[in-house]
Amino acid sequence: MLTRKSATAATSARRLRGTAARALGQTMDRRAFLKRSGLGVGAGALATQLPYNFIGAADAAAPAGASRAEGKAEIRRTICTHCSVGCAADAVVRNGVWVHQEPVFDSPINLGAHCAKGASLREHGHGEYRLKYPMKLVDGKYQKISWEQAMNEVGDRLLKIREESGPDAVYFIGSSKHNNEQAYLLRKFVSFWGTNNTDHQARICHSTTVAGVANTWGYGAMTNSYNDMQNAKAMLFIGSNAAEAHPVSLLHILHAKENGAKMIVVDPRFTRTAAKAHQYIRIRSGTDVPFLFGLLYHIFQNGWEDKQYIEDRVFGMDRIRDEVLAKWTPDKVEEACGVPEDQMLLAARTMAENRPSTIVWCMGQTQHTIGNAMVRASCILQLALGNIGKSGGGANIFRGHDNVQGATDVGPNPDSLPGYYGLAAGSWKHWCGVWGVDYEWVKSRYASQEMMEKSGITVSRWIDGVLENKDLIDQPAGNLRAVVYWGHAPNSQTRGAEMVEAMKKLDTLVVIDPYPSATASMAAMVRKDGVYLLPACTQFETTGSCTASNRSL
Repeated sequence: MLTRKSATAATSARRLRGTAARALGQTMDRRAFLKRSGLGVGAGALATQLPYNFIGAADAAAPAGASRAEGKAEIRRTICTHCSVGCAADAVVRNGVWVHQEPVFDSPINLGAHCAKGASLREHGHGEYRLKYPMKLVDGKYQKISWEQAMNEVGDRLLKIREESGPDAVYFIGSSKHNNEQAYLLRKFVSFWGTNNTDHQARICHSTTVAGVANTWGYGAMTNSYNDMQNAKAMLFIGSNAAEAHPVSLLHILHAKENGAKMIVVDPRFTRTAAKAHQYIRIRSGTDVPFLFGLLYHIFQNGWEDKQYIEDRVFGMDRIRDEVLAKWTPDKVEEACGVPEDQMLLAARTMAENRPSTIVWCMGQTQHTIGNAMVRASCILQLALGNIGKSGGGANIFRGHDNVQGATDVGPNPDSLPGYYGLAAGSWKHWCGVWGVDYEWVKSRYASQEMMEKSGITVSRWIDGVLENKDLIDQPAGNLRAVVYWGHAPNSQTRGAEMVEAMKKLDTLVVIDPYPSATASMAAMVRKDGVYLLPACTQFETTGSCTASNRSL
């Protein structure tokens, strides 16, 4: 797990000789090696992300005739962008060039570790295929244009569409890769544009979690922290393959095992996470609800529920109990998910007799047509056991992108304003006060007050906003005429053929990304013009904050 990422591909002969001499001079086991390999690595002093001017080709940035060693090394702290764990990394900058990276040993999240994905951070800025200038599709080929031309043409096209068809004819797709400040500003911009037609990746990964958890106890997010899992006495993984999707989280999971915690993994596949489990349970895909209610059956049948906790803090559990005992008997559960009664009883006993116990889920639960029901069932199990609001317990929801939680909290959502405010007049008046603008002016930017207070089109349905009969689209503008993609790739969704057809029908498509994405490629397959490809900073070239899955900032 402990990885050092150097800027150079080859290691110097002097370093090799020194390493060999030390290796011959003493003997150490694996544990000692891992422990000693961290000595002497300094922690970064600045909690900021790497500014844009620190990215460049290493050889070109150094003065002519000067060696890299002549420059003063600076440490810039940043956050890994590959998943939502929130691992810290120290970027070593010399002569204005990001030359090296180190894991951060004083981070409570990654504890000096990198996974293989995190070890590649530096290469995001140095990639040879990065976009360096704006481009425009002309006769089916992308051609270089100036920033002035790009800004003028894109702005003129969007404003013309707004004037002709109204503000709802343009769709803005944001990103869970944007930091909190960027996500917030995009939602503010879209509000001033006069539409709620905006969204980001959370819609197609954990929107079922946000809704399911919020409708169970009020707030749609992970309840505990990664390092708090070390306090758990039992852990149930269902719809999560943490060893591969969130590798560094496994540090805390394995620490919990060292402390005596029991680990149960429920998955249709035997994964690397399952290989670490005390009990692995194979279920049929999509049968999470019968499985979870099957656990509840044994918990209620044996009186293992936390009766005092339920009496003090839970409403409606008696109705759950009646339904579970009547409908989800062991034979029905085995028929649904293929798990025999003895395995169900063992898992239920493990969770009940080893409290506080925690449950972990990811997109193995959420990306189903009944994902919301799966999430609710997971939450209900934890409420029955009295595990919510306790260290070592909780619902540990491992999300995807590095700032998917923050972008959901404050960013471009079609059904809410920042901070999960709704779209009612009172919410708008609050945010108009925060923004220092007149509520009536913002209202005038919308087609009507009805559209101002109505949820916009989601990112999974913008295709229908283009292709459906305009009379079936619930907005005065009718069909969408322009889409702005900013840090989002369409190949994360299904309906690819329909998406290409929708791109063909648009008047204007704007793609903003550090690299040429599938969006630009798909559009060029079916269009001759009307597409703009604009370069963007990577996350490491911006200043701001992001919110990890456990809500740490």
